[in-house]
Amino acid sequence: MAALPEALTAGSVQLRCWRRNFAEAMLIAIEDSLPELEQWMPWAQERPTIEGLREILIQGEVDFHADRSWEYTMFDGESDDVIGGAGLHRTDQAGRFEIGYWVRTSWTGRGMATLATQTLINAASSCLDTARQIAIRMDQANLASVSVPRKLGFTLDAYEEREISAAGHTGRGYVWILDV
Repeated sequence: MAALPEALTAGSVQLRCWRRNFAEAMLIAIEDSLPELEQWMPWAQERPTIEGLREILIQGEVDFHADRSWEYTMFDGESDDVIGGAGLHRTDQAGRFEIGYWVRTSWTGRGMATLATQTLINAASSCLDTARQIAIRMDQANLASVSVPRKLGFTLDAYEEREISAAGHTGRGYVWILDV
């Protein structure tokens, strides 16, 4: 049994752990958002295929239940449309976990990443005895993403040099932290 629940409710959004049967709906959301995702997400540098996405989701299911990482697909609670993704990941530092997120272009600016991030923070602090700190990393140019840790009370902990692995990357990043 996984340490985190398979489903989390975040206001009008549902976070559901990755399942292979989400592939078609996720692919539509990714394709709708590809120009924006290509700017920031290394995984979006090549157009995904349905077969490749299914393999990623299957591995995500395995990792979720092995407590290596907890990846969720974000669904709108009313329409059941995929509106993005968010995940909680282990890091090399004891007690520190990292959150990543993306939001479908048609849903940006509505607080979905903030809502999903807060939900993952709550899940980590209540379900993971070892969780002491949450980190969020991003390129300094990703201004929309910067708003999430600011809204949630994270502290800017470090500036880091980063590999340029997406079109919008500058090679300079932020590391935000929050004690839980």
